[in-house]
Parts: sequence; C-alpha cells; structure tokens
Amino acid sequence: MKIKEIRGLKYPDEYFIKYFFKNSFHQKKGLKFFEFGCSSGNNLMLPYQYEFDIVGVDINEDAIENAKFNFSHTKSSSLYEFYKSDMLTFAKNNKDLQIDVLLLPNVVNYIKKDELIEFFEIMKENKNIKNDADFFIRCREPKDFRFGIGKKIDSSTFKMADDYTITNEASCINKFYTEFELIEMLKKHLDLRDYFLFHNEFQNLQKENTIVFNSDMILWGRIN
Repeated sequence: MKIKEIRGLKYPDEYFIKYFFKNSFHQKKGLKFFEFGCSSGNNLMLPYQYEFDIVGVDINEDAIENAKFNFSHTKSSSLYEFYKSDMLTFAKNNKDLQIDVLLLPNVVNYIKKDELIEFFEIMKENKNIKNDADFFIRCREPKDFRFGIGKKIDSSTFKMADDYTITNEASCINKFYTEFELIEMLKKHLDLRDYFLFHNEFQNLQKENTIVFNSDMILWGRIN
C-alpha cells in the first residue's frame, strides 16, 4: 500500500515511534497493543507490521472505517480489530481483554478527569490490563494555547464553543494536566511505576493561517 493511498492520518506519533523502539518492542513477540483514540490506526500500524496483534477504539465512525480500510490493504500475519465506541462504554462492556500494551495518545484531553479515573477503575475491575503492562499516554499541559478557551466546566477543563474554527474541536472538552496531577493520578489508579516523562513544546499552523503554541506531556512506564 502506497503512502498516498492511506486514509486519514498517515504517520505514527513521533513520541510513539520513540517509545516503540527505545523499549525494544521490535525485538519482542506475542504482545497485544490496545489503543483508545486510535484514529485511522496510524500508531497501531507500527506494531502491526512487527507482527503484534492490535486493537483500536475510536468514537469517530469515519476514523474507524479509515483504519479498517488501511489495515485490510496491509500484509501481516497478526490480527487487527477496530471498534467504534467511547472509552467508558467499551471498558464497561468488555472483560478479560489481557492488554499487554495500553496506549492513550491525545485522547484523555477530551474527557473530564473523573471520567478518566472511572475508566481506569473499570479497566482494572474487569481485568482488562495484564499485570506489569506497558503504558503510553500523551496529554495537554496548561501552557497549550487552548487553555482558557471556551466555557470553564471543571478544574483546568474547558468546553469549546460550537462555532470554534481554529482547530477541529468545536464543542469539544479540553482537560489540561500538570506534571504532578498526571503522575499522582496514574500512581493512585493504575499503580504507575518505572516511568519516564517528557515535555514537548512546539509551534503549529492551524486554520485561517493561525500559528499556535502546543504544549504536551508524554509519559511511558508500567502499570497494574
């Protein structure tokens, strides 16, 4: 399959690429990678081509259809599954998933903190995450340009206006985490350990030729 034929996002997150190779996943076998907010499968394509089984979940139907199309045109001996669902509903409706590698890149900003904590607790209760699983998360920091845009609905949480046009986030929730808040939450609810934390700040070009400032945190480690 040629790059120009890929539907949706075409490349993995740059930090997911670092995560994959610096943790030597390319030298391992028999793991199941599970991503919430999988979009077109752009991240999952990497472990899939290294013969890992992958599962992706996304609330956007078009994204799931793009992922199914992309993977149906990619050769691999491993298995792939994609589901249209929100995170909480999927967690509630599934048990014993036996996830080896849990991926949450650029998705937790779009739900409230209490909903994210509920998701973690349900995933543990339903025994969906293996003991000593690998974990990757990326989220936004308060320095990101979106902070304060829209109506405040909770601590460091805002709801974009219905007519917001700079990004494709009209009506979306944006929750921002500090380093301390993120780590303490993950330690308490997922038994986070052996982790590394990175800050990524950069400028980006959005709609209406608007240059914006993005600020993300990336964390990887072990959980459960």
